[in-house]
Amino acid sequence: MAPDFSSIKPGSQQSPPAAAPTPTSTAKTAETKGWKAAFDRLPTWFKYGLVVLLVVTVLGSILAGLGGGSSEPDTVRTGHGPNSITNGVPHGYDRTESGAQTAATNFVQAANQVSLGRISAEEAKSVLVGSNASDALLAVLDESVTQAEGTVMNVLPALVNVTDYSDDRAVVSVWAVSASQNDLSGTGKVSVLTVWSTTTVTLEWEGGDWKAVDWAFRSGPEPEEISFPEGDSTLAEFGANGLYTFFVE
Repeated sequence: MAPDFSSIKPGSQQSPPAAAPTPTSTAKTAETKGWKAAFDRLPTWFKYGLVVLLVVTVLGSILAGLGGGSSEPDTVRTGHGPNSITNGVPHGYDRTESGAQTAATNFVQAANQVSLGRISAEEAKSVLVGSNASDALLAVLDESVTQAEGTVMNVLPALVNVTDYSDDRAVVSVWAVSASQNDLSGTGKVSVLTVWSTTTVTLEWEGGDWKAVDWAFRSGPEPEEISFPEGDSTLAEFGANGLYTFFVE
């Protein structure tokens, strides 16, 4: 016969039946005693070894956490490179057209960083410049005029075109705008200047990376001048999608 719950009203409480006492597990007690007895029979030197191992493991975990969990903080990985940063200079690019585009644009950025005094010309040359570098390329870094203190300047690539490519050599054109801020002779007022330019960087594959070996620079064109670029302009060809740059503070 089904149970009759008609006497239970909404909100009323019924005393649950008393639970049967749970029998003590003699098997579990015996198991605990068995493990304790087995541990007690271990040699003293072995017990101390376990304690030391535990302490070393805990300390190693703490130190790894304090150190950021990585022994190589200068190693990065992006779509086409860079894969490493040495003294603020990104390098290590894929041997692909996209890798060459990124390397060329970041070389333009590095030249700007040299002029700001954020990286040295020697650091840039040792990491980014190939053994067959032209005098014009070396002059870009060696004769870079350091900007006045308080100057802010960034080079922002707008369109990047690869005009020639093989796995050993690439020619990349970077159309970019430079935006700078300067203090007007200590007056507290800030001036802003924007300049459009086209930089052509020639790269060679050397030592497992793209290295800059030549450089050509010209002002312009201004955006309003090139709604429909002439056929001999690099902008007449479709550029690459994406912002090929890597900012390092």
